[in-house]
Amino acid sequence: MIKNIEISKISPHYANPRKDLGDLTELAESIKTNGIFQNLTVVPWFSQTTGVGADDPKQQEEMGYIVVIGHRRLAAAKLAGLTKVPCEISKMSYSEQISTMLLENMQRCDLTIYEQAQGFQMLLDLGESVNDIAQSTGFSETTVRRRVKLLEFDKEKFKDSVERGGTLMDYVEIDKIQDISTKNKVLEKIGTENFKWELKRAIDNENREANKVLLIAELGKFAKEVKSATGLSYVTGYLPSQDKKINVPSDVDTSEYYFLVTQYGCIDLYKKGANDNEVESQKNLEELAKTRELNEHRAALNEISKLAYQLRYKFVQEISNATAKKNISVIIEYLLQNILNDDSYVEIEDFATFFNVEINDEEDAEDEMVNSIIKNITAKPESQLLTMAYLMRESDNQTYYNYKNEHINNKALNAVYDFLEKLGYKMSEEESALRNGTHKLFVNLDNQNVDRGND
Repeated sequence: MIKNIEISKISPHYANPRKDLGDLTELAESIKTNGIFQNLTVVPWFSQTTGVGADDPKQQEEMGYIVVIGHRRLAAAKLAGLTKVPCEISKMSYSEQISTMLLENMQRCDLTIYEQAQGFQMLLDLGESVNDIAQSTGFSETTVRRRVKLLEFDKEKFKDSVERGGTLMDYVEIDKIQDISTKNKVLEKIGTENFKWELKRAIDNENREANKVLLIAELGKFAKEVKSATGLSYVTGYLPSQDKKINVPSDVDTSEYYFLVTQYGCIDLYKKGANDNEVESQKNLEELAKTRELNEHRAALNEISKLAYQLRYKFVQEISNATAKKNISVIIEYLLQNILNDDSYVEIEDFATFFNVEINDEEDAEDEMVNSIIKNITAKPESQLLTMAYLMRESDNQTYYNYKNEHINNKALNAVYDFLEKLGYKMSEEESALRNGTHKLFVNLDNQNVDRGND
């Protein structure tokens, strides 16, 4: 049934998933000039509390209607000064109303990810199954579940992250983090240059902590945890980020062993008592302590340098051939600079690894590997040129510190960052601190101008 209804008797749907109707100026001008071409869909007014309307038809008519489809048209018509709008009166159920509004806005891409998640949750609260929602909205069951799972985040932080441009892929990546409080902390970084850094570090930290628990459990089978190593002899150390297995000493049945978890998360193994070779003066003990501290600093610096390398590497891997083609002049310039600086050598194995081509030392297999790489070059020449240019100076052992953990100026790594930034890479605060020498892990800044060249 279609009729013209007074605007004063039509209310916006209180459960409309879309909260922001956007700029209505242009639509209002069009309606003022041409009128409304498409009817609004409304339902008779119903109580928000009970979900039903009035028993008396006359009272129901007086109470008016609630719009299901056409919220923007209703608001724009009010701005245009209209008193009545054409409406189709529907008898759809409450769950059908929610589903209809959700689908309409989604098809027009009018809903934010947060609003979609809320809409799906509304339908679940009404008794709809994930399968029902998927069929009625056209989204996959996986997408529905992922959207709803987003509501586990802190509400305000989630909304803020959406406003900063958070994408569904960003939230899928955050879901790899187990701890909800850590998730919410990383959520605050979405839309900033630190997001990928904080995301990767959070995931790595959880993996490292999980491995540390396992290492401590293994050490606990023959050693006792202590808070100080005074009077004990150092045996060996373990890094939870690298070591997955404990080497049990052969004399555990006859010697007392202890382990200490350091401030940087390293786990040092000690033993009680000393033989003639282990008796050390106080001076030697102090030197040992300094060496241990230096090694711990080095381990921490190695970890964040490795993380920075992984982020750079992944950034280049994710650049499309279209983007590479668009930036071909930047790529060629960098490539030529590398060649002129005699930085033109790239191992074929590095090239194969970058494109996930299987590496095999057998002669026939090597030919197959080369042929596979050549096919990639033929299919996407711009991407391959980018890869070649990038790998000329990139390596996983490039750092901004020397053997004393002092900051150095690494020209080769600077060139890599300068190149990637021209392609859209955003350095995190931690990476910037490593590059400019202000990172807290550097033991001193006196030698920050030391030139490392192209190491």
